[in-house]
Amino acid sequence: MNDINKILDYTSEKSTYPNGLMFLPFKKLGKFQTLYHQGELANKLFLVKSGSVKLCELVVSGNQVIHDIKTEGQIFGEWDALFHPEVYFNKSAIALSDATEIHYIKLSEINFDNVPNLVSGFSNLVLEDFKKIKLRHQRLLNNNAAYRIKETLLNLAQKAGQKFGDETLLKIWLSHDDIAKLADTSRQTVTAVMNELKNKKKIIYSRDRILFRSLSNFHN
Repeated sequence: MNDINKILDYTSEKSTYPNGLMFLPFKKLGKFQTLYHQGELANKLFLVKSGSVKLCELVVSGNQVIHDIKTEGQIFGEWDALFHPEVYFNKSAIALSDATEIHYIKLSEINFDNVPNLVSGFSNLVLEDFKKIKLRHQRLLNNNAAYRIKETLLNLAQKAGQKFGDETLLKIWLSHDDIAKLADTSRQTVTAVMNELKNKKKIIYSRDRILFRSLSNFHN
């Protein structure tokens, strides 16, 4: 395999990536290893080559907020740092899978003049992140906790699950507390909903994987 991961008009079901960026191999992380800490200089963009990464923020109250889970093929970093050199990461990035492989590009090496449509490509990524924030806010306002938990699990399965016939296997280490933070609810509620899903034979799960029997009727 080529040592350079070059994204050329790559599109996924949910994303359109900038054209012509060159991402180099950077690090292989074990489960729970930190890629970067909140407060460090944001001088790179990252690409998940394999595995998954949790983006989380330590807020003033001392609690941790989980903003997103990045999975294979997704780019992340501080978008403001593309145009302002003295920007720092406002979240930490922590691997959720063994052998999580990360590629990177230095922001100083990105030349907007030499890569056509690069600005519009990055704009698509920024807009996608804003849409996720807006959707999460709408779910918080309009849906009960059980629905938010199920929708969080369903979105992760659709984004990062492996299909085996009607079943889908999601291999990400997520505690009930992690799921609660993603769904904006309590750990106790997550435990109750997960047990209900298990009893209804919707899922089989352990801490590092969830097997969905069918995604098409998961909410039913």
